[in-house]
Amino acid sequence: MTDGGNTDDATGSDPDWDFFVSYTAVDREWAEWISWQLEADGYRVLVQAWDFVPGSNWQIRMQQGVQHARHTLAVLSGAYLTSIYGHAEWQAAHAADPHGFKRKLLPVRVEDCPRPGLLGAVVSIDLFHHDADKAGRHLLDHVRHTLTGRAKPTTPPNFPTHRPNPPTHEPAFPANEPAPTDTSPDPHDQQSTEDLLAHQRRTLGPDHTHTLATANLLRSPLGNLGEHAAARTLFEDTLTRQRATLGPDHTNTLTTAMALGWTLGNLGEHAAARTLFEDTLTRQRATLGPDHTNTLTTAMALGWTLGNLGEHAAARTLFEDTLTRQRATLGPDHTNTLTTAMALGWTLDRLGKRHLGR
Repeated sequence: MTDGGNTDDATGSDPDWDFFVSYTAVDREWAEWISWQLEADGYRVLVQAWDFVPGSNWQIRMQQGVQHARHTLAVLSGAYLTSIYGHAEWQAAHAADPHGFKRKLLPVRVEDCPRPGLLGAVVSIDLFHHDADKAGRHLLDHVRHTLTGRAKPTTPPNFPTHRPNPPTHEPAFPANEPAPTDTSPDPHDQQSTEDLLAHQRRTLGPDHTHTLATANLLRSPLGNLGEHAAARTLFEDTLTRQRATLGPDHTNTLTTAMALGWTLGNLGEHAAARTLFEDTLTRQRATLGPDHTNTLTTAMALGWTLGNLGEHAAARTLFEDTLTRQRATLGPDHTNTLTTAMALGWTLDRLGKRHLGR
């Protein structure tokens, strides 16, 4: 089996990985299983679970994976879609190959989750509803299609024959094949939250704190179902009411503004997201301080948005400042710090500067 992560080169040349596996912590088992299948088939893989070992530099590993692996394999699940770090990694891969000619981003769905925004345009490999053997073959077959750019069969197709008449009776469902399990968000959860929100609006009023809290709670099922337009409408209404009742600098108001900014980004409205993030960041710096976790998270979001708008120099300045503050407050090995370091490395790469962040 290929030792995928061991690609250190004393000559300083770029590492040579076929795949960088991007995943969130709850999907570690899936990430390891996928990585094992790939390495057993001869591919070189970088995966955090195996390659970020004691003594290695996490920042360099993360940057190398995103920048230099031929493909970023994103292990898609509902949890991954809500992860700011997963979001940063797949967006970096997409930005490096926005038209998909090199198939840099390879989404692999491990549950029946939506593919919102830009992810919706990228063809995925779906492993759910397969047993282990079928999933392994399905994964490797489609990985080969990704690398070659075609799904041409290895044997000639059969000559088409006249289709037989359809059966006169409805075929029975195969008894030995279980019905697929629906792992998508439960619409009843969304409905119950919507019912509660309607009740609170009638009894407490649309501007009551409890009503606004329920409106924010509804964002999760809407986002998980890929209903970003509906989530946007809800966030905009909630934000307007919070600004009027709590004030524009209240923590809840700023949290809603952040959520609206991410939703606008998922809808591809990066200019509007930028305006919202800039205002939120200014207010958080004044009320929470420049080193507060929420402030630094907003700075990260603004940096990615600037990158999506092609303003890499401005993104670099923001990432450098954020990274310095995170190293001082969170430590150099914190997940947030490493994510910012990765984002800075990607931005420097966009600017044609191949050295790592300071």
